[in-house]
Amino acid sequence: MRTARSALDYTRILAALLGPGWTADSCGHSDLALLNGPVMSLEVATPTPVRASGAVKVSMSHTHAFVWPRHSDHRHEVIGTIGDPQAVADAILATGLPAWTRLLADLSVRTDRTRSALRAFMTMAEQLAGPEAQVAYGSVPGVADLRWPGGRATIHADDEGGIRIAHLGLSDLTASTFVNVLHTVTGTEVLAPTTTTIS
Repeated sequence: MRTARSALDYTRILAALLGPGWTADSCGHSDLALLNGPVMSLEVATPTPVRASGAVKVSMSHTHAFVWPRHSDHRHEVIGTIGDPQAVADAILATGLPAWTRLLADLSVRTDRTRSALRAFMTMAEQLAGPEAQVAYGSVPGVADLRWPGGRATIHADDEGGIRIAHLGLSDLTASTFVNVLHTVTGTEVLAPTTTTIS
């Protein structure tokens, strides 16, 4: 088998060994590439320069479609050598995919819980803020902006349903009571904003 010249080159070899449904994509770095499978994407990291005796690490690539994994999550990695891609491919199928599939399932449940908690909170907050209020959800699960004539708040929800005001911008000093009103009416535990600006 030919020797890979870069992470992308090596990832193409792995994709061929894993079979139909697997492709390789560049990350713009010589030492990192994406291995895309039927249900998930993996990151393949190699040393530079690539040598047959060098170590290769394969891990699950995080996507913004899900909440971030917790520090306590088991983030399985497949470790092998550049010179033996067949062993790496075998390990991906035998131990990697089962572990990553379990993690994806957990992240999917947590993501649904995060989105549900955030939407419930934002619906109530929008009603309290009045008819001119506007809500915009971020591309990352658990992030939303609330704008109203008196200011703007960036809201974060965690995967356990907790709500935090990450930023509070007030154009009207009377709007500072808005956070207390949210807490009182919704009964939701709202942590204090990490940053506040008043214009």
